[in-house]
Amino acid sequence: MSGYKIRFNGLDRLYNAYWWRLTRRAKQAWQTGIVVEGEYLKQFEVKVANRALRKFGIGVGSATDGLYFAMRAVGLDNTSTIACPVLSFKATAGAIKRLGAKIVYVDVDEFGSLGSLKDVGKIDAVVYVHLYGNPADYRRIKEFCISQNIPLIEDAAQSQGSWYHGLPSGKLGDISVYSFAPSKNLPCFGTGGMVLTDSLKFYEKVKDLRKHGGNNLSYGYNSFISEDHANQMLLLLDKFDKFQTMREKIYKRYQKKLTKLNFLHKQEQSVFNSYHKCVFLCSDRDKLQIFLKNAGIETATHYSYLLDNEVTNHYPVAETIQAQCLSLPIYPFLKDEEVDYICDKINYFYGF
Repeated sequence: MSGYKIRFNGLDRLYNAYWWRLTRRAKQAWQTGIVVEGEYLKQFEVKVANRALRKFGIGVGSATDGLYFAMRAVGLDNTSTIACPVLSFKATAGAIKRLGAKIVYVDVDEFGSLGSLKDVGKIDAVVYVHLYGNPADYRRIKEFCISQNIPLIEDAAQSQGSWYHGLPSGKLGDISVYSFAPSKNLPCFGTGGMVLTDSLKFYEKVKDLRKHGGNNLSYGYNSFISEDHANQMLLLLDKFDKFQTMREKIYKRYQKKLTKLNFLHKQEQSVFNSYHKCVFLCSDRDKLQIFLKNAGIETATHYSYLLDNEVTNHYPVAETIQAQCLSLPIYPFLKDEEVDYICDKINYFYGF
């Protein structure tokens, strides 16, 4: 397969599959003359909130903004101390740093989710992540927060489509945040995020923050999903379950053909992964990545560093994942023959 090229993300294929509908949706929004704060965003907020079993959804410019707004909404500030996993996309800790709060990093479990909280000391909140789409142990984390009388903030940027004992990701926190970045399961042809909550107080606070502080005397930000993007994502939201089925099929094909690899995929009774990432641990990771690149296969390392580059011996599980993880392409419209080609190259590299 000389000249083969398999991209890590497949947003172009999604566009090609629905290009005329997506274009029409954008034009519909533009033709109203209202390109921000219109009816399409309101519809999108309601539908996403309903799927997450939430009372309120507030569309914002990014999940990074959403995490910051969520922390502000529950009353955290620059005097707060917040626990979060040491292994995540840097926006998780970045939002806390934007707040000016102190971070207490926590090692992760074998699937990359927040580990034990027994040694965190006195903290004011927990931010946790369903890394790679693996649902974290919500009951344990929630019970800890209840015992400390502190809020739980769910970073669900990677887990839209995950379920935990009958509850969807996006419901598993006092306040939760989705991402619609182009790489996510529900992608935007731009950027966007959503804050989800059942609290009217939190809802009104986030609405104020996303629009320069609202009608209050305080200041806020300018953070919206545009109307054209909201209308396009309304279409993609209707296709979401179909896309999830496609992701699951691809993931299972990888697992079937790469039987000797250790996939970081949490799937047990009543706990379901969103198939956001296809990650496994491997020896000679860097050499394998170069080998696959030369074969025309894009891969990624999620995540190649600990937050703040604090590479120490204090986070042994995170350090193991960091050193050995590799993410393979997984997105709707990835072809079976492409998955087979990737698997053949990996098996050849290891002599399987």
